[in-house]
Amino acid sequence: MAEEQVASVQLLKNFAPLDAMKRENLAALAKKVTVRSLSAGRVLFSQGDTDKRTVWLASGSVEVNENERNIAMLRSGTPEARNPLYPKLPRRVTVRAVEDITYLSIESDLLDVMITWDQTGTYEVEELQAQLQSAGSDDWMTTLLQRLSPHPAGQHSGDLPAPAARALPRRRGGDQAG
Repeated sequence: MAEEQVASVQLLKNFAPLDAMKRENLAALAKKVTVRSLSAGRVLFSQGDTDKRTVWLASGSVEVNENERNIAMLRSGTPEARNPLYPKLPRRVTVRAVEDITYLSIESDLLDVMITWDQTGTYEVEELQAQLQSAGSDDWMTTLLQRLSPHPAGQHSGDLPAPAARALPRRRGGDQAG
């Protein structure tokens, strides 16, 4: 294994589902993705592995074996190589470098969080912006903070929209702490 490098936004845009992420979120993700090298003949991962890492083939080619039988060859730059390499755990295949390869690697749980944030964060801000435009305002950050506050400017949990009120912790014995 050779040195590790941090991935660039431009490199990440070549791979799915990263290519659908917003640039600022992709830039944050790029700081967490490592670019690694593997020599020809070395195993990238083995059948049965449960390492929680997502990998993409950035350069070179790999052979894919299932139960000691070759089932595929993958080359970087092809449509198949745009997707993560066999992400389901435990791994059902062994992937071995046919030539020296470069691959991207990130912790899978972090990737899931970043993709979810990328998708849901946009909807919340767009929803707020639409509400603000109809109200004649453009201060989405203040509105977001007010919506997240348990008791915005004189409101009590009973005045909040139902989903927000359900999310607030309930106290026993009315409003008294205890």
